[in-house]
Amino acid sequence: MAPDQLLPHKTRLETSYAFSRTFNSRNMEFYWYPLWCQTLFDLVAGVPNLIVAPQFPVWIVKHNDQLEGADDGDDPEEVEEPERTAQEEQGVAGGIQVPGNNVEGEGDHEPEPDSEAGDISFASTVPENNTESVLVDFAVVSLTAMPQSEEKLRYGGWRITAATTCLLVEVKRSASRSLKNDELDAEIKMHIEEARSDLVSQAGLLFLQDKTKDSIMAIAAAGPYWSGTTIHRGDVMRTMDQLSNDDPSYRPPGNRLSDRKLQWNKILRLDGASSVAASEARLRTICKKMREVGNQTTNAK
Repeated sequence: MAPDQLLPHKTRLETSYAFSRTFNSRNMEFYWYPLWCQTLFDLVAGVPNLIVAPQFPVWIVKHNDQLEGADDGDDPEEVEEPERTAQEEQGVAGGIQVPGNNVEGEGDHEPEPDSEAGDISFASTVPENNTESVLVDFAVVSLTAMPQSEEKLRYGGWRITAATTCLLVEVKRSASRSLKNDELDAEIKMHIEEARSDLVSQAGLLFLQDKTKDSIMAIAAAGPYWSGTTIHRGDVMRTMDQLSNDDPSYRPPGNRLSDRKLQWNKILRLDGASSVAASEARLRTICKKMREVGNQTTNAK
């Protein structure tokens, strides 16, 4: 019997793994990453130039008016991070909170609602000096490339001429497994709202980083539940203004800026009995739009 007949589809295993009280006793968001990673890889498997980029960095460089000195301008890899205290080293591991050794009673062993386990993960390394950087859980990037000569095959044989971010995905932990009905729905919505809020900031950073980009698709997830939208540059003008305030070179506009209310679609469950067809159809639509973004980038070259 073939291996795929012995076990269910990987996404089912990954869902069961994340829901497991044995392996995910604290209901951490990390255990939902395999499900979303698999879903995104499956989504773009048939599109050669669309790649999935986990822990995707978006950043803005804070400029200053000082002239560069002889010791300035180090390459990114040469910039050393400030030394962390022992307490910081113990509390942070690659942007993911490490659970403590305390043992709780029966139940989910989940973090308190006010804990930061599901917050944005800030990059531990930055691409340049004076940079504000955020790691997005996943992004899908459209690449445009041209073949290289044989002597440059060590670089993969292709020269990347354009890389366009098509989709941002922010994943939060699922709702408590002990909840049902209205209480379950309310907590799912709460975690989805957290992801939506993070995506607004991430989109703002992306627009500041890429002055030519006018929109970005986004998925806000809480465990297997998700909702999507397209965020346009004009939707997050106030957020972009706030993100730019720490930049000494930034000159705020005279008029008062505001963010528009985004139109997020209905929350679905990836593997829900009543929503799996709708979820798959929505994902196919997202993939089609990402193909179109890639085609536009290629035609513009």
